[in-house]
Amino acid sequence: MAEIAPFRGLRYSPKAAPDLAKVVIPPYDVISPAEQELFLHTSPYNMVHLELGRSDRSDTPENNSHTRAGRTFEDWVRNGVLVREALPAVYYYELDYALSPGKEATRRGFICAMRLEDFRSGTVRPHEKTFQAVKDERLGLMLSCGANLSSVFSLYSDPESVVDETLRSGREAAPAMAFVDRQGMSHRIWRVTDRGVLQRVAELMKGKAIFIADGHHRYETGLNYRDLQRRRNPSAGPHAAFEYIMMYLSNLNQEGLTILPTHRLLRNLGSWDPESILKRAEAFFEVKRFSSDVPGERMLCSELASRGDRKETAIGFFWDNVGSFFLLSARREPVSSYLAGRGIPVETRGLDVVVLDQVVLRNLLGLSEEYLSSEHNIHFKHDLAESIGAVRSGDYEAAFLINPTRIEQVQEVASAKLVMPHKSTYFYPKVGSGMVIRSLSPEEETVW
Repeated sequence: MAEIAPFRGLRYSPKAAPDLAKVVIPPYDVISPAEQELFLHTSPYNMVHLELGRSDRSDTPENNSHTRAGRTFEDWVRNGVLVREALPAVYYYELDYALSPGKEATRRGFICAMRLEDFRSGTVRPHEKTFQAVKDERLGLMLSCGANLSSVFSLYSDPESVVDETLRSGREAAPAMAFVDRQGMSHRIWRVTDRGVLQRVAELMKGKAIFIADGHHRYETGLNYRDLQRRRNPSAGPHAAFEYIMMYLSNLNQEGLTILPTHRLLRNLGSWDPESILKRAEAFFEVKRFSSDVPGERMLCSELASRGDRKETAIGFFWDNVGSFFLLSARREPVSSYLAGRGIPVETRGLDVVVLDQVVLRNLLGLSEEYLSSEHNIHFKHDLAESIGAVRSGDYEAAFLINPTRIEQVQEVASAKLVMPHKSTYFYPKVGSGMVIRSLSPEEETVW
């Protein structure tokens, strides 16, 4: 059962941060070193000082990026940089963004506290595997700060949008936060504090499955933190703050939900014959060739998108030493049979990213796990034109281009308690860090 609740958030005071665009940041795991430096110098109160502070060779267990973040967080609360809300609230959030020039969308959702559920209960459903080193690092930060600094991005199904409409009807007249970020996206966030409205929304959410879209490491870190605090605080009740996690919930049935494709760029391939590989590929794919000029690129992109619209598996291919683009359209039976022989579950055999990973990269190209795990060999991009440009420029030798994973595929895989390969989904835009923070003080309870 999904149990949500309001909470008394910590928010930037207007005096300390008159422009939230200068302090709100993307999730820590998509921030490049250059962006980290930019954010560190943008404002002394930028969230990067908490989420992703500098590490130093002289760091010790007593003085490191985590302990410094903890001290900074305490200072910000003590000095009024972060101010506690007077009333528990759920935060209704609208985000306007552009997918391309002239093509705009609005994603709606809300930020709340949600009771942490072990995955075996089936209420919260992941779709990606996690890495222990990342969870250990995030746990260290959570222990130092004693707070949810950012939200887990999750989805629920509500075809009639009853939850959104209920929250919209109960929100305060004016947004508590409104700003345009450095990418030109417009953010508007309202408090919802009306007890009747909040109870109605909590009832509506009770029977729903929750699908993690982004933030698998944060969610599992929340579980680890909860278990640790239970041992440390055996007398704490069922509503202790650490029994919940801050979550951004968005209706998966809305038009404003976007998943971007994640293309693969390869280098350090050595001497291999693409024509021979393409010949072998004909056992699994219908292979179509296009010229490598701009008209050929347009035709490839159009046909790749068309296959995606028809829910057919297709992969675009471009190699710097071959004067052509190629479209590999999967032959359903041979591909499915090969994947079955590799022990791939039926629920994931239709994923373009699985076909690319298993049939093309590992089988036809013979790439090893060691090769595919190295950031020196493989890079990921979400923009198709940029991916092709990276090969034309010589930065990479080959590009493999795919359509985005569909939301119903995420649902099916997660509901089957399976996971997808690394970099299978990229929900866009990401949910930033810094709009609201949730305290995890052990003596505090999540109450109405």
